[in-house]
Amino acid sequence: MPYSHRNAPNCDWCPCKKNCFYELLGNKDAKKAWREMRLARAFKRGEVVFHEGSMPQGVYVVCTGKVKVYKSSRTGQQLTTRVESPGDLLGHITLLADEGQYTATGEALDPSVVSMVEARGFYEFLATFPQAAHALMREMARDVRRGENKARDIAFKPARGRLADTLLRMMVPKKPHPVVAGIKRRDLAEMAGLTIETTVRLLKDFEEREILRKKDKDLLIVGEGLLRALAGAAF
Repeated sequence: MPYSHRNAPNCDWCPCKKNCFYELLGNKDAKKAWREMRLARAFKRGEVVFHEGSMPQGVYVVCTGKVKVYKSSRTGQQLTTRVESPGDLLGHITLLADEGQYTATGEALDPSVVSMVEARGFYEFLATFPQAAHALMREMARDVRRGENKARDIAFKPARGRLADTLLRMMVPKKPHPVVAGIKRRDLAEMAGLTIETTVRLLKDFEEREILRKKDKDLLIVGEGLLRALAGAAF
C-alpha cells in the first residue's frame, strides 16, 4: 500500500496532537502547510517503515500504534534503540545529518498509521517557516535526553527495574487492568537491554508476585503500583 493524502489522519482531531511535532509549530499557516504536505499509510504489525542501509526518503510521524527502531549486527542480533509512540518523529536525524543511509530499521510493533513528509518538501517547509526549526530542535533535544536516560539505565539500573520501566512504557490503559498487548518477549528484552532468558525469568517472577498476569498473547498489569516501585528503584 503506497503513501497517500487520503490515509492521513486529521491532525486537529488527533487525541495525541499535544505530543506531536504538529502542535509545536504554533503558527496556523505552518500547521496548514504541514497538514497538506503529509502522506500516510497503514502498517501491519511487523511491517518495516524503513530499512537500515536504505536512503532516507523523508521525515515520518507516528500517528497511531508504535514503531520500534533497532540496529542489527552482522550475526543477525538486534538492539532496540527506542520505541516511538503517536506524535513522535522518525527518520529525521538521518535526513538532517545528510550522511547517507539509515543506520537503523523502523518496524511497526502494533498495527500503526505513519505519516511522511518527503525530503524536498520538508526542507522547503523549514525554509518557508523558520519557526518550525525551533520545534524540530525541541524534538531532537528530547531524542538526546531519552538516549542519555537509556544509557544510564543500562549502566546502573538493575535488570528487574529496567524490565518494569519497559512494561510501563508499553502499557495501554484499559479496564479492569492496563495491558501490554501482543509484545514478543524478544522485543521486551531488546527494549530493556536484557537477554531473552533474563526477561522470561523476570516475567515469571512478576507473575508470582502478582504484578502481572498472562492472557493469551497479552500481559495484564494487575499490580501497577508494585511495578512502578520496581521501575523507580534507586540506582
